[in-house]
Amino acid sequence: MRSSLAARGSLQLPLGHPAAGGALSARGVVAAGLVACAIAAAVAPWGPWARAAAALALVALAAKVHQATGRGRRPPHGWLVVDAEGVRRVDDASQATLADFSEPFGVTLFADVARSNFLFAFTSARATRYLSARVQGADDAALAGALGQRAVTADASDLRASDESALSAASAARLLAEISRRAPAALDRFYLSDATGDSVVLDRAELRVGSRRIDLSAPLEWRASVFQERGVSATSVSQATWVRQADVEIVLVASVPPEGRWLRGVDVAGRRPGSTLGEEVREGVLRDLLLMQGSAGEPPPREMRRAIDRVFMLPLRRALDRAPRVSRVEAPRPRPEGRP
Repeated sequence: MRSSLAARGSLQLPLGHPAAGGALSARGVVAAGLVACAIAAAVAPWGPWARAAAALALVALAAKVHQATGRGRRPPHGWLVVDAEGVRRVDDASQATLADFSEPFGVTLFADVARSNFLFAFTSARATRYLSARVQGADDAALAGALGQRAVTADASDLRASDESALSAASAARLLAEISRRAPAALDRFYLSDATGDSVVLDRAELRVGSRRIDLSAPLEWRASVFQERGVSATSVSQATWVRQADVEIVLVASVPPEGRWLRGVDVAGRRPGSTLGEEVREGVLRDLLLMQGSAGEPPPREMRRAIDRVFMLPLRRALDRAPRVSRVEAPRPRPEGRP
């Protein structure tokens, strides 16, 4: 299957276990060394029986090491293919399209605080598809720098870290570079729908919710808040993002991760001495922490709420934070009579 895909000049990335890890390569070197020793023993200045016995023993040992190496190699669960048509998952049984280059789509990259687990969200007007990636060893971690800088911080429970068909960090970096080359506008865009079915679209210079539009290149107001509501048997905690521009006013709401655990993790990862995160990544993590925090407030009116998946609240706030803000100019005070 891989050779037929390669013939079309596409990019193929393995899903799941790498074809061979560092430990497996080391075993192969050991096996080759044992074979070389067997050859040397066969021509050594010993008696014929001694030479034969030593050579056979070394060959048998090399065969066992090679067999262990073969057992350690596991084929990938499938392949991620990127070509002129789009991005799709392919295995022996089926294929699924994640993005079609003939129609608008968005790609949002999420990561946990440690930048060890990642999630690509491919969104379009028709569907949302997800693709997991994770760091698979020390060598792979060294290639995850670009991913960590681009990623939006998310709670680990939203990242599907246990997915056995995840990309490696190296493959994920290649995927990100390929999308940047083929469809750069997709990296600043997402397509969602709220609980009522209205579309929620973030597309670089604008935010659209149903028929309402916010121009992200013009001054606006926005704020983040957290509110509680009592139900029949429990109290729920939600987050809200309020946006207003001229006569357009929008409130987007979502659930929050349980107990806010990930916010504490962001703070620790960003500030602790000796953190393994690079400086740019740490700054991004701390920025995410600030954007996710909101003041406690009253629940917004239900008729104004538009509920979205919580993982997209932070990329939304990132876009709003980059937009110009409405400047509040204090009205001039009236002058006392008789003074100029």
